Amino acid sequence: SNPPPRQRIVSDPDQRSQWVALVLLLHGLALATTESTPAAAAPSAGIPMLMYHEIVTGGASEGDTVIALARFVRQMQYLADAGYQPISLTELVHHLRGEAVPMPRRPVVLTFDDGWLSALNAVPVLEQHGFKASFWIIAGKGIGEPYMDWDDVRRLAAQPLFEIGSHSLTHPWDPANNLVGWVQGRVAGRGLADAREELTGSRAELALQLGQPVRYLAWPCGWYDETLIAMARAAGYDALLTAEHGLNQRGDDPLRIRRTFVHGACDLATFAHTVATGEHNVCGADGLPIANPAPPIGPTPPQR
Repeated sequence: SNPPPRQRIVSDPDQRSQWVALVLLLHGLALATTESTPAAAAPSAGIPMLMYHEIVTGGASEGDTVIALARFVRQMQYLADAGYQPISLTELVHHLRGEAVPMPRRPVVLTFDDGWLSALNAVPVLEQHGFKASFWIIAGKGIGEPYMDWDDVRRLAAQPLFEIGSHSLTHPWDPANNLVGWVQGRVAGRGLADAREELTGSRAELALQLGQPVRYLAWPCGWYDETLIAMARAAGYDALLTAEHGLNQRGDDPLRIRRTFVHGACDLATFAHTVATGEHNVCGADGLPIANPAPPIGPTPPQR
């Protein structure tokens, strides 16, 4: 399919406000909905980390990696109305380590994987609310349409609300050909050196392009093992993001941070439940959770 039209990050505050207002108007995001706003849950003992990918304005089918801009804006408005306050990944890491860092009453972490160009649709919404977020870039094969280009990434990095993280060089995603298989010797022609280059090469390229160190890595597809964790630590990463759902609590391992897919078809009540519990839901066309969805992604690729 054709990539979405490019939408630029607006730096001038007045232009940015006008852009946000136009986006809200065109998509009927605030009021044109039959969904009622769920009541906020009591503050939990853990911090949810929400995982987004593509934020689309066209007719793409919504799922674990695609959500309509209209639904995304409703979700961000819910977070604001319910008193949730997104924190940075750096703040979360300090909190997990038990360090003294101010925490809001209802913290949440927002992440956007793969560096899709359409993720820029989220930027004016995040800026409108003053929400912190992080964007995870595939530094080799994930530059240029349908992904962001380096100018886009540099503009994000220059915005104090946002952080940039590594998502490897090429994002090996095939269950039969991925980082875990490489380090375990199960993929012909691939081995430890190839996996190491995915981690060190991505970090080096991001540092070169952004002029600042990158200290965090999100595993492609959430797949990893102990060898890869040791390799990432040696490469200079201080925190590692999985795709295992749940909440993050003080004292948890920053090398195994939990994240929850936000399924793009879920209604607002289900989203509220996901934020409160860190539970991954898969929803049908009616917006309600499916009774027996496929199991959430874990650290091990499915075997064929």
